[in-house]
Amino acid sequence: EREASREAERTKLFVRGINAEGKDFEEETETVDISETGISFYLSTSLWMDAHLTIQIGSSELFGADCVMKAKVVRLKSEGLNKQLVGARFD
Repeated sequence: EREASREAERTKLFVRGINAEGKDFEEETETVDISETGISFYLSTSLWMDAHLTIQIGSSELFGADCVMKAKVVRLKSEGLNKQLVGARFD
């Protein structure tokens, strides 16, 4: 089974969910890349692996305008102070 091709695409995102402190958060960011099965982006909010997120995608060639997706965090990589790369798989 071949990985879904990831398109490098800069698209505005609104990410909502529960942060590592157990509190609701909402953060605006942008995609690093996106595919039919998942998405990656930078957040300053710290998260746990397997956290469930609601992601509003502003506009993408793949999903169209203002698409809302549920996703689960499957990869976290710290990129220094208050910044981590998040990889999430769509539910």
